[in-house]
Amino acid sequence: MKRHRIQPITVKRRNAEIDREIVTLAWPAILEMVLHMFVWIVDTAMVGRLGAGALSAVGLGGSVYWTAVWVFAAVGVGATAMVARATGAQDREGASFAGGQGLLLGFGMGVLLAAGTFIVAPWIYRLAGFEREVTAAGIDYIRIVGIGALLFLPLQVGSGILRGSGDTRTPFYITLVTNSINAVGDYALIFGEFGFPALGVKGAAIATLAAHVAGGFLTLWALFRGNRNPLALFYRNGTPLLRPKDIMRVDVPTMRTLLALSGPAGAEEALMNGSRMVTSFMIASLGTVAFAANQVTVAAESLSFMPGYGFAVASGILVGQNLGAGRYDRAMQVGYRSMRYSAMVMGSVGLAFLLIPDLITRAFTNDLRVVRIAAVCLRIAALEQVAIGVTDVLCGSLRGAGDTRTALKITATGTWLVRMPLIAVAIYLVKLTLPAVWGITCLDWAVRAVLALNHFRAGRWRGVKIRPDKREVYESP
Repeated sequence: MKRHRIQPITVKRRNAEIDREIVTLAWPAILEMVLHMFVWIVDTAMVGRLGAGALSAVGLGGSVYWTAVWVFAAVGVGATAMVARATGAQDREGASFAGGQGLLLGFGMGVLLAAGTFIVAPWIYRLAGFEREVTAAGIDYIRIVGIGALLFLPLQVGSGILRGSGDTRTPFYITLVTNSINAVGDYALIFGEFGFPALGVKGAAIATLAAHVAGGFLTLWALFRGNRNPLALFYRNGTPLLRPKDIMRVDVPTMRTLLALSGPAGAEEALMNGSRMVTSFMIASLGTVAFAANQVTVAAESLSFMPGYGFAVASGILVGQNLGAGRYDRAMQVGYRSMRYSAMVMGSVGLAFLLIPDLITRAFTNDLRVVRIAAVCLRIAALEQVAIGVTDVLCGSLRGAGDTRTALKITATGTWLVRMPLIAVAIYLVKLTLPAVWGITCLDWAVRAVLALNHFRAGRWRGVKIRPDKREVYESP
């Protein structure tokens, strides 16, 4: 009888401990996403005051550049998984070595992306067929911003290393500083304030470049100096995560493992962005009002993604660390409880979409025709919020475990085998309207949620091997 009285208390305490860890890791990631959303809104608003030409130049260049950035930045997914597994095993040397190799790979990717943007910038705007003035401004913009890839990609990989170690606050602090630099720099350099010249589009690019450079140096400081607070640069208040010698040489087995983990994550990012672009072209055929309504719905729905992202980050970190510690059942429990919280929060947001869609969409436009269509679409989008929360967290858990291939397969199945063909049939053959597109999107997320839940429940991800043999790591020439 005594055992049966103690066991529920033990389970309750274990769940409370897991919940505390999840929330502690999730809230900085959620706030970090809020900051990214804020700076995107500020950038768009400031550049938009320069006119349609400037907005088109920055919009096209930014779309292409950021798509490439997030594909290359997938190296951070592999680094997070490897560092989390080593951290859970209390292998500080292994975590440092894996992080150092990931950072070295990030620098290499940064060089490739910076060179690539400089070369292809003119072709991007020629293919778009913009006017000469817009093309010239756009080429300057993407080439200047592209220089920042030299430090922005290491920043993203470094953030992944910090998260893998269980630190989500430092990436938030760094994002706070860099986005502040970007916002103030935009105001000063676009419009010529605080004694600076008015540089227009070029000023927006320089502000972004300055933010990326500052963020890259702050990340390196946090990794190699152990200072977890970039607002206090001149003293040391922590243990360094990385050792300089771990970035001074290339270890082929570790690099191969990083690329094997990061490749599917990069492909997943490419597939998602590719599906968005193709879908945008198909929706454009429905007319200007429908396209504008879709943009408003997407912008409104993006408000709900932040909690799911935060819980996905927390779940991925804790799953990787628990697997490294050999606590397989606890890793499973982390995934389920993170999924529960994400579904609850996003379901609450979905309820708001269902009840007050007109009020939300009016915040983005005054065009009543657009508001009317967008409100219907947002009410439909309310039905997919729980499925998005489930999918994001479980796929994040799989990535944290190193099972990035399954996450890729789930995304590919939903976007390219369900959503894209059905939208093409709905628009071009059946001649349906925009709400039908959002209904198909709900089906896509439902399919992904079922696939993710079934695979996570099967538990095969717990046996994924993500590190080369330790002797190879430390003794390879």
